[in-house]
Amino acid sequence: MTTTTTRPPAPSVDRTSPSTLKRTLRLARTEFTLFVRYKTALMYLVMPLILFMPLLSTPSAPVFGDFTTHDLTLASAVIGIGLMLGIGHPSNVFAARREALVLKRLRVSGIPQTAIFGSVTVVVVLFSLAMSVLILGAVAALGGSLPADPVMLVAAVLLSAVAMSLVGLLITPMVRSAESAQMFSVVPMMGLLLTGGVFFPLDLMPEPVRLVAQFLPVAPAAEMAQAAYTGYDVFGGYEGAEAVGAAALWGSALPSLAVMLAWIVVLSLLVRRYFRWDPRQP
Repeated sequence: MTTTTTRPPAPSVDRTSPSTLKRTLRLARTEFTLFVRYKTALMYLVMPLILFMPLLSTPSAPVFGDFTTHDLTLASAVIGIGLMLGIGHPSNVFAARREALVLKRLRVSGIPQTAIFGSVTVVVVLFSLAMSVLILGAVAALGGSLPADPVMLVAAVLLSAVAMSLVGLLITPMVRSAESAQMFSVVPMMGLLLTGGVFFPLDLMPEPVRLVAQFLPVAPAAEMAQAAYTGYDVFGGYEGAEAVGAAALWGSALPSLAVMLAWIVVLSLLVRRYFRWDPRQP
């Protein structure tokens, strides 16, 4: 007589892969560590401060209310941080990782593109916000004014940092090495600084150039930062700008928000389509 033994059911193993958000945050933690150790990244972080110091040493002139040209330059400087860091850092490190076949291994391992690109974008956003808080905190400690609308200022820095990170990623397919990425990234970086109302106001540009610049992915964020810092509706220019409430200020900022969001969508699609993972890829 044979006896049959019934084996207990094997314990179920949850093989559900981590969500894209969890993977993005895990990679962002690694990106944060690498950023702190990477001297070139720190250079991009402090470069805006170096470039804006001569502007702040020039004579200041009143613009509207109690605000001067120095105040508007300071507000634009926080956008310049995300611009330089976003364009310079991702293009440099992703070109280096592609050469070392790190990107190819990440892609083969099944990590979503969103997590890979999102992790470096998160780091750029965090450091851009941290530097903005540091700068504005130092100004307030020295007797300056705090932003009239901190939420709008955060939104301007965030949108600009995301858009510029995508520009940096889009540079990567155009270069062969990290060294060439550093040189090539200077071209869009300086071009956007000069046409985005960061170095000097858009009001000083010829009207046709000003109209075109308002549809580039920097000028809308710079105007949002200046409006958020001063509390004045500067979206139609400095002349005749008036202090308005938060609701009216956000209403005036809607076109700028739409332009920034549209650029983020377009740049995301371009990065997804043209990014190169393998150095041997044509």
